[in-house]
Amino acid sequence: MVEQSHFAGMEWVDIVNEDNEVIAQSSRQQMRAQCLRHRATYIVVHDGMGKILVQRRTEIKDFMPGMLDATAGGVVQAGEILLDSARREAEEELGIAGVPFAEHGQFYFEDEHCRVWGGLFSCVSHGPFALQEEEVSEVFWMTPEEITARCDEFTPDSLKALALWMSRNASNDAEKAPEAD
Repeated sequence: MVEQSHFAGMEWVDIVNEDNEVIAQSSRQQMRAQCLRHRATYIVVHDGMGKILVQRRTEIKDFMPGMLDATAGGVVQAGEILLDSARREAEEELGIAGVPFAEHGQFYFEDEHCRVWGGLFSCVSHGPFALQEEEVSEVFWMTPEEITARCDEFTPDSLKALALWMSRNASNDAEKAPEAD
């Protein structure tokens, strides 16, 4: 059985409006060529002790080749649920499977290269990682401060996702912290 998001080897994606409502479908190639608004998942993979798993995109990627990514993830296929997409992408790119994913809501990102509604997730993993050679050339651990110091090497959308995850985690940590007497 062929997945509905693939037809004759072509990947299909949902095109969405400014309210994140599906208005059409297009090929991934057309979405990139015309900078159409779409959905993607962003997964912050961390070690639970302050380090983020960073990946370098391969030189053959259709979007921002060779750049660093502060998140795993990718374009959501037509009709796909965000959490299913996040799990699929983490397993395809890094070999991460069978771990819980935390959901952190959605956000919108737009620049001259991309218009995307992002679903933000996180998971804890210590590897080992099985890299998808067409997508990821290497991975390594960095602190948020190290990422910030090298921000010009990172995809802008992954930096926004990481910043949102950090701010939402800081809010959650503040809520859980005991009050001072």
